[in-house]
Amino acid sequence: MEKPPTCLRCSSDAVLPIAYGLPSPEMVEESVAGRVVLGGCLIFPAETADWHCVGCAHEWRGNGTIFPL
Repeated sequence: MEKPPTCLRCSSDAVLPIAYGLPSPEMVEESVAGRVVLGGCLIFPAETADWHCVGCAHEWRGNGTIFPL
């Protein structure tokens, strides 16, 4: 898995990847353990974030596109 970047808003290194699609039981366990954020079952690639900041809830794509809270 790609190394998480630092948050573009608050510079925190507490950043988690966002997983999309119907979650498997293993993915739910990863979410409960705080290792991934579940992004939902519907996937719209042009409108989805890749990363979620635990500190400030900021979300963005790997290319720097910013999403509202």
